[in-house]
Amino acid sequence: MTLSRTAARWLPALLGAAFIGLLLAGCGGGVSLANLLTPTRTPTATSAPTFTPTPPPSETPSPVPPTPTRGPGPTGEPTDTPSPTLTPSETATPGPSPTASRTGPPTRTPTRTRIPTRTRTPSKTPTITNTPTITNTPTPPAPRLEIARPGLLSRVVSPIQAEIYAVPGDDGLVTVELIGEDGRTIYREDRNLSQYRGRSIAFYPDIPYQIVAMAETARLQASTRDSHGRTVALMSVDLVLLSVGRAEIFAPEITQEPYIVRFPREGDAISGGVLLVSGLARPVNDSPVLVECIAEDGRVVASGSFNAAKPAGDQSHMPFLLEIPYQVDGPTPVRLTFRQEGSRIPGNVALSSLLIVLEP
Repeated sequence: MTLSRTAARWLPALLGAAFIGLLLAGCGGGVSLANLLTPTRTPTATSAPTFTPTPPPSETPSPVPPTPTRGPGPTGEPTDTPSPTLTPSETATPGPSPTASRTGPPTRTPTRTRIPTRTRTPSKTPTITNTPTITNTPTPPAPRLEIARPGLLSRVVSPIQAEIYAVPGDDGLVTVELIGEDGRTIYREDRNLSQYRGRSIAFYPDIPYQIVAMAETARLQASTRDSHGRTVALMSVDLVLLSVGRAEIFAPEITQEPYIVRFPREGDAISGGVLLVSGLARPVNDSPVLVECIAEDGRVVASGSFNAAKPAGDQSHMPFLLEIPYQVDGPTPVRLTFRQEGSRIPGNVALSSLLIVLEP
């Protein structure tokens, strides 16, 4: 007996089915051998591949319902028997899932912005330093002797009504003189002001005179002396004397001390053989200023001179500096004098002085 390829292909299956049927028969089952030997076609539903949207990772895929399988019923008719076969489905792989909602533009969260405040810019703090204080030059003092009336080149008639300010000398006297242009003494008076010694006093002498000519130039001067007869101070003014006519009085020109000495001071002791003199000068004429050291016996121990320029503008005095060599054997009190002489009428026109001591 020759089996066909189909029979040979199904023979092992049939034998296995028969064996299973015998076992079932032995167990009292009601399944016939014919049914076991009859091959049953199980239709398999093949579905076309479909695209199943991948659920989000949090979702679990739902099971696919079982596909009904037709099998032989008790009467030999095929019946619909549910088959436990599951349809393979795509398994969701965990991974980054796209965001389902549409993301709009980024939301701007308002933040607090500090409003800048005005901060003072640090300024340079000046360092406190010792700043020299500007000291104004003191107003020059009034002269020790002053002729306030009449003024320079006033035209006067006899008697001359004068106004003089003076500090009496050591003897308490103030000498008033009127000297003619030839050097003669026209008038002289020693006014005794002993009760005002050491103080400046004003007095008003009437000075008579007689001249031969219609007019003459003269010098009116006042002076004081110390106990040794040395001139302490002298001031003068040139006048025009009239024999007849009407007086014409001018204001005074010298209202400040003409020679202001800064060094040495009253009573200083100088040593070393050289006297350094400094100060301010307002010359009364164009002649040089003579500086002398006069001892108590009248000797001139040392002397010098300088030419002082006339001040200009707001200046009242001009500075000067002078070195005077001297030679003494021991401490010698001297009167340091500053004076100028007249050109037309001989003699001193102005003089100031102070006491110092010269030492070897």
